[in-house]
Amino acid sequence: MEKEQLLNEMKQDMLREIQNVVKEIRLDESDEVCYISLLGTDYEPVLGLITLGIKSYRDKLIKEEHRQKLWYLWNSGEMPVKYQVGLEKVLPSFQEKQENFVELIGDNEWEDSWKACQNVRFEVAYQLNSFDWSKILPITTDFVLYSDWEAIDVENGGLERSIPKEKLIILKEYSLV
Repeated sequence: MEKEQLLNEMKQDMLREIQNVVKEIRLDESDEVCYISLLGTDYEPVLGLITLGIKSYRDKLIKEEHRQKLWYLWNSGEMPVKYQVGLEKVLPSFQEKQENFVELIGDNEWEDSWKACQNVRFEVAYQLNSFDWSKILPITTDFVLYSDWEAIDVENGGLERSIPKEKLIILKEYSLV
């Protein structure tokens, strides 16, 4: 029960504080945000980095010829580091909770726990997609939040559990999925 309780606490922290932490990222005057990614990693399975996808950088990626174009467009690692922040910036206890969670799961439960962490990111992103982000960030008309991880497969539905259908329709109209 302790693992589930800790995971739920981190979920509530994310829902409450992600809106505050993105305010810590300094945008240039002309920047527009097209996405917020919530990255989970092997070392930070619940939430590692929060990255703002900047439209001008995405537009450059769209113009480039990439064999795996969608992977590049949704790979938060393609954005400059200055557009990334960890939740611990506004909530220092989050990193400690996450480290405790990783210790509690150990190696034997890793696969099931990874899925649980991923589900938390999916749920948080899905819920935060209904928030009016234009009140705190300059956003594009196709702006979304999504759960990100190293093996995300956008072409095969990797975004669908994070993003409401009406927003997915807009992304399809723009040929972004």
